[in-house]
Amino acid sequence: MNSRQIESWALRIIDCVKSGQPNEDFLVELKRDWIAPEAKAARRIAGHANAARGENILWLIGVDEKQGVIGVNAADLASWYPTVESFFNELAPRMIPLNIPVDRKTVVALLFETDRAPFLVKNPAYGSQGGGAVELEVPWRENTSIRTAQRSDIIRLLTPLELLPEVEILDSTLTATIEGRNSVGNHIPDELRLSLELYVVPKNSNQIVIPFHRCQVWFEIPGIPTAISDCVQLYPAKSTYGLGGMRTQAGCLTIESTLHEIIIGGPGRISLEAATRRPALPNELKNCNVRISVNLLQAGASRPVVLTTTLPYPKES
Repeated sequence: MNSRQIESWALRIIDCVKSGQPNEDFLVELKRDWIAPEAKAARRIAGHANAARGENILWLIGVDEKQGVIGVNAADLASWYPTVESFFNELAPRMIPLNIPVDRKTVVALLFETDRAPFLVKNPAYGSQGGGAVELEVPWRENTSIRTAQRSDIIRLLTPLELLPEVEILDSTLTATIEGRNSVGNHIPDELRLSLELYVVPKNSNQIVIPFHRCQVWFEIPGIPTAISDCVQLYPAKSTYGLGGMRTQAGCLTIESTLHEIIIGGPGRISLEAATRRPALPNELKNCNVRISVNLLQAGASRPVVLTTTLPYPKES
């Protein structure tokens, strides 16, 4: 990953923080300042890198999830990281630092390459009185906490690396309908309907299959229970063109779908549709925002691609 890609990734995360969206990307860690002591930082980096299973991870120093951009002294990295690195056993993740100016402050982005996992850290108390007999640990990140890796975690590290595709949201629409019937008499449910246009880039030449039953969409509205979609569909995007009459054709030659899954053979654009029962909102919430979370779990994968966006609650139609 080059400097421009690292900066773009970091700025997308910072924009989410500024807009009040919680960061749910398990590959990203936000820190308002340099972690001390350095042994704690080494353990946290190692746990994050081990759980990432080959994916790059990004740390943003100088960003607080609640307060936004705080900024840090970028020069402190020169003395901080060598000490952190000294607590690793034999090998630490390769780090690429990048200083990013944001709102007249400096955020330090640290990209760690994790393809050489597992990473072990030293027990700083080993050898001292009461320090115990454990010299080395394989840390593991679970949600936002760090624990010692279990046997099942080690087994996951020994399996082939799981490279998730890159998925970008190009366009999004949220609509609401009131229960009734359409012009031909078919029943229309009372629902929220989400439409997304996505661009998918596989990380390797392997074919990707995403079964619809492994996809979920959450509709989060402040003050009411979260609604989960039980109806998600993916299909190749279509394009309309032509002179003297419009024609529609498949928008991508590398993607096809069935009634039950989408099959991705290369980069291309796809459409996602999901629906859930429309909640009854009190008047004070009619102008609220809806936070959308999308999980796409491909066949054979143990973790999903996670997408998030925020859309205004739609007017009923």
